Parts: sequence; structure tokens; C-alpha cells
Amino acid sequence: MDYLIPFKISATIRAMKKTIALIISLNLLLTACGGGGNSVKTGDSEVPLYYKYITAEFSIDAPIDWETVNAFTAEYPGELRVAFRNNVKDSDLMANLTVVREANANSLTNADWAQNKLSDHAATLVDYKLISQEAVVLEIRSGSSNSFINTFEGKNGASEPTLVFKQAYLTMGDQAWTATATYEEGEDPFVVQALETMLKTFTLK
Repeated sequence: MDYLIPFKISATIRAMKKTIALIISLNLLLTACGGGGNSVKTGDSEVPLYYKYITAEFSIDAPIDWETVNAFTAEYPGELRVAFRNNVKDSDLMANLTVVREANANSLTNADWAQNKLSDHAATLVDYKLISQEAVVLEIRSGSSNSFINTFEGKNGASEPTLVFKQAYLTMGDQAWTATATYEEGEDPFVVQALETMLKTFTLK
């Protein structure tokens, strides 16, 4: 199951869509300041722009100036493990990334899990369009696992703005994790790069 859980900056929660397959998305857009690279010079040293967020289940490199949300009210499903969102609040939405853990009763592979998710999104998003599929190697328990980063777009409703989604997938035994980056069309390339870095550093422990 996928979820779509929009947040407003005011923390008012919109009504959840009653569909079988929904995407978890904080739908918090930002208009970010530009930049580049993975570190910034301060005098004679370099300060990383990312830190490693570590739990007992997984780790991921997150931008140091993004907000981390790991405590959720009852309105949000228990499958939601963590959310990262940009701290720029120039508009109603901010770019964000969520990590969801779900039951994988049939022990699907990364590829099968990814395909199931795409089928769900095609059925639930308005104007769904698959943009690209990138083969990647992600880490899992000190090994490597072939996976994908799928990029697609769509609307949560007919009157909603078009959003771009990037998803990475990892399965292990009877559990599966989906990392979903969400941003609006025309997002700052530096922000998109940060989201891609997060997806490609997603590691199961």
C-alpha cells in the first residue's frame, strides 16, 4: 500500500485520499537558494552539506539544513519512518523525502516491488507519466543490492499542481522500504541534486 499525506506549513492536514495505493508525500514545496557540490569552504576547511541519519533499520545522507521529522500524530500511518523537508518556506509546499517500511509478504525483489509501486501510482495519480528509470546499486547489510530510481509525475487531484516524484526501493525478507522524493515542476536543480543524493545513499542495516 502507498499513501498520500499532504502537509501544509500551517500543519493543517488535508483529508486523506481513500484509495488502495497512495504515495506518502509531505508535499512541501520550496523555492531554494542556489548552490552546488557536497561541501562548502569555511576558511581552510570544508564543511559537509550532508550528515548521516542513522536508525536501527537504515541510514541515509540528509542535508544538514533540512528539517527531520520522525514523530507523527495518529493521522499518519505507522509505516512512515521519517520525513526530511527543506527549510525554505517561500511558498505553500516544500521539497521533501519520506521513508516508508511496509510488509512484503511475498518476499518480492526490488524490481518487482518497484513495478508494483509504479502500477499503484499509475492507478491513483491524475495525469501520471513515467519519466525515467535508472538502475542503481544500493547497500544492504554491508552488501550491495541492484535497485532502481524511478522518476514520474502526476497530480494528487485534478485541481492540484503537477508534482515530480523520485523513488528508490529496497526489500529484505518480509519487509520492503520505499524512499520517495517529492518536488514541484521547475524545482531548483540544487534541491533536486540533494534529493538524488539522499536516494542514492539509502542503506539498509
